[in-house]
Amino acid sequence: MTRRQRREEAQVAQALVLPPTSSRRPLAVGSTMALSALVALTGYAHPLLVALAVGLAGLVMAWGWPVLLGLPSRFGTTVVLVIGTVACTAASALAADEPFLRWVPPALAVSLIAAFLHQLLRRDGRPRLTESVAASGAGLAIIASGVAYIPLPQTRGGSQTLAVAMAALAFSALADLGVPTARLRAWALPLAMVVGGVAGLAVALQAGRPSPATGALIGVLVAGTSHAVRRILAVLPSMVSSRSQLVSGATSVLLCGVVVYTLGRLLVA
Repeated sequence: MTRRQRREEAQVAQALVLPPTSSRRPLAVGSTMALSALVALTGYAHPLLVALAVGLAGLVMAWGWPVLLGLPSRFGTTVVLVIGTVACTAASALAADEPFLRWVPPALAVSLIAAFLHQLLRRDGRPRLTESVAASGAGLAIIASGVAYIPLPQTRGGSQTLAVAMAALAFSALADLGVPTARLRAWALPLAMVVGGVAGLAVALQAGRPSPATGALIGVLVAGTSHAVRRILAVLPSMVSSRSQLVSGATSVLLCGVVVYTLGRLLVA
């Protein structure tokens, strides 16, 4: 094979491994940016408003998660995820002192019990039972991760940390726009992480907290996590629908909650 033939073969293999995610999925990028802006703004207002923003993202996910994954019992799975959203959001929002997340594990446990009860009450022969249980559990885990945003404004430097993370999430989502281009496809994740790190650094310098190094670290990690989530979901056939794209955006924001909370408590508070 000539050098040109080897290069073309490598590009074809790369296209199979890293499919395009953005030109036909603009709502995934737009919803990520919109939800990030909403969480950042509410972080400077009141923790209860953060809870409302996170709850909205959880309800969007409950509305479209079964459609995104093509689950057989969609209504029941939606009900389970709504229960999980309400329970985990309330458990995080109602904790007024340390430890702020102490009631989230019991709320998540109740939600998982509801998920198993849903499978027991199914009357469709329970096709794809393991897949349905795994999808419900994964959805509840993502929602539980997102509620970690809620107590951050009550911690030292928490509002600024939240703003740093949300800026990184919003601006790094723009890296998805280069994914359909074959030359940029392999560099989409590193590009998203670089953009997220720069955005986090800039907001940290402007806000005065956290430190520039911490802001850049938070930006790099949340940008990489959110991009990876959208990239994984992008291969699903259902991503052509608007509902699934909205869920992809909400999921990519919610899943970063634990990352932001952990780094905020360890390096900032």
